[in-house]
Amino acid sequence: MPFTQPRRLSAVLAAGLGVVLSAGVLVQPAQAAGTPAQGTYQLNYTSLYSGQSVTITEKSLTGNEDNSLQYRLVDWGENSGAVTFLQPGETSAKHTYTELGSHRVTVALTDRDGNTSGNFVGGNTVTVTKVTGSYKLSAGTTWRGPSTTLPVSLSLAGVPSNVNQVRVGWDDGTVSSVSRTTRGVAHRFAYSGAHKVTVSLVNGAGQSAPLTVGTVNVKLDYTNPTIKITTPAKSNRGTSWKTIRGTAADAGAGASRVAIVVGQVRGTTTYYFNGTKWVRGSIDKSKVRYGTVKNGKWSVKIATPKKGYLIIGYVAVDKVGNSSYAKSKQVKLTR
Repeated sequence: MPFTQPRRLSAVLAAGLGVVLSAGVLVQPAQAAGTPAQGTYQLNYTSLYSGQSVTITEKSLTGNEDNSLQYRLVDWGENSGAVTFLQPGETSAKHTYTELGSHRVTVALTDRDGNTSGNFVGGNTVTVTKVTGSYKLSAGTTWRGPSTTLPVSLSLAGVPSNVNQVRVGWDDGTVSSVSRTTRGVAHRFAYSGAHKVTVSLVNGAGQSAPLTVGTVNVKLDYTNPTIKITTPAKSNRGTSWKTIRGTAADAGAGASRVAIVVGQVRGTTTYYFNGTKWVRGSIDKSKVRYGTVKNGKWSVKIATPKKGYLIIGYVAVDKVGNSSYAKSKQVKLTR
């Protein structure tokens, strides 16, 4: 009722106060309904690997000139019910996907003038897949010894073209980061035990969740190898010893190399081998000769010794640094 009509002002105030008290809030004058807010949104990626992230950006917002928009709710489409509220002043939100499959992203705008759904520039379905490619370990077991650990390599093939980098986790605190065109990467584990090897792919959407590609069991090896010299049939002849042969064995990583020194005593005179020929002098000057162990056998060539006594010192080492006990052999040559 207009105040110009005959009515006591106190009665009007009392009636208005009663409404306020009964509602518990201050009653605002009624306003005419406006236009519901409309929003347009865009996803920066619609194809991801599990563990990667997508960002949604509000490209435009209209119809909120009367500030009637209450909130915007982003539903990321995962079964876990992941949602994000865009707070006033926020125009973007980020989400990391963990569930494989296709996920439809929606935005709900709640407005006192009426609720609407956001429109998308480009697609609004995010497809999440697991890490793809072929990754194969060279061995499931390796050995660690006093000086080194035998390396294990991982071969890479079929890495997707949209990948910038491949990260190999060795489960010993070490990560190898290589380009997608890398065909193999080797690693020496820092300590023994079972190590789960993983691969993650990296591109603009970030780093994917790790894919387990195998387990490597790193065993300790502190066992000494053994070495023997094979005595030729005609052991009294110098020509039988121009190639010294033998065997080597190891219960762990495997025998790797042998080292020998040779000397001669001819009557009362000593000779040493300098790597090419026999030279008169102390046997201590003899040059160390090496041989590679292959299929448990080894051989080392020397110049043909002459009549007298041939003295051979020999030792073997394995692939991780263990060595056998040093041995010596003395042979009498008569021809």
